[in-house]
Amino acid sequence: MHLDDDRLYVLLDRYLAGEASAAEAQSVREWLEADPEHAALLEDLRLIRRVTAEPVPQANVEGAWAKASKSLRPSRRFLVPVIAAAAVVVAVVGGWAVLGRAPAWREVATAVGHRTVIHLRDGTQVTVAPKSRLRYTADYGKAHRDVYLDGEAYFQVSLDTRRPFRVHTARSITEDLGTAFVVRAYSEQNATEVVVAEGRVAFWRADTARTAVTHDAPPNAQPGLVLEARDLGRLDANNGVTLRRGIDVARQLAWTSGVLAFDGAPLRDVVLTLGRWYDVEIRLGDSDSALAARRLTATFTNEPIDLVLQRIALTLGLRVDRGAGGGAVFVLQNGR
Repeated sequence: MHLDDDRLYVLLDRYLAGEASAAEAQSVREWLEADPEHAALLEDLRLIRRVTAEPVPQANVEGAWAKASKSLRPSRRFLVPVIAAAAVVVAVVGGWAVLGRAPAWREVATAVGHRTVIHLRDGTQVTVAPKSRLRYTADYGKAHRDVYLDGEAYFQVSLDTRRPFRVHTARSITEDLGTAFVVRAYSEQNATEVVVAEGRVAFWRADTARTAVTHDAPPNAQPGLVLEARDLGRLDANNGVTLRRGIDVARQLAWTSGVLAFDGAPLRDVVLTLGRWYDVEIRLGDSDSALAARRLTATFTNEPIDLVLQRIALTLGLRVDRGAGGGAVFVLQNGR
């Protein structure tokens, strides 16, 4: 099948939508058989169709298009309305595959206030939190299953004993031992956290050579810990590793369904999370660390940011002020 890029993408879109004629479907099957790498391009298009079909809140369409257009060649006019309407930006680092040449990397990046669900080719499902970025190579699932995360994501991993599933962050590596788990590793926060919903994971520093560990290893053991269901492992900025058992997993996973649930979270982390979900800036008024260290346990479901902050203020005995110039800037400080 010899088609220019525009006609090819239109045909593939019709095929994925189930609207292709018998002759067109046969042409696509012949194209897929001509080169094994063509399947990667078809999966890219399937991913874009999936995320744009999900109901999402109003997004910054202009910003999404500006970012996406950097990853596409001008001839990809077919993809313009698809990506411009998306709540997330699905970019392929190095450009899209073009008839026999697969991209080196693929990337899924979510905007402020938006999350998305992707399915990797091995069956693993990943829920990506707001303002997060997940990267993986084009040959993911062939010889290895490594992904790279900046932000937060929930991984429901398909079992493959020959190819371990690993999540790399700036500070840590988390390896699946048959499980579902959350990795939280935003660059602006001091710690990396792993929460295990099912099964087990191994968790260690990124710059530490791997050695065998046991579940009962002390907190400073190298490389880290083996976490089981309802465990939370934390790697702080000084490379200290700590473990909490018996956590409330439902609270830790609430964000995957759009609910913000804080379970004794420091206020410094709470305001960062709210900023990512509501696209606002929240400052803590006092210069000392006591206010930032105050802990909050609360749940918020689709509430406007003004109401969320008022509830926090009432709970912790604080007051909410508007920042200088108003707008989307709030200040939480002591006193009512």
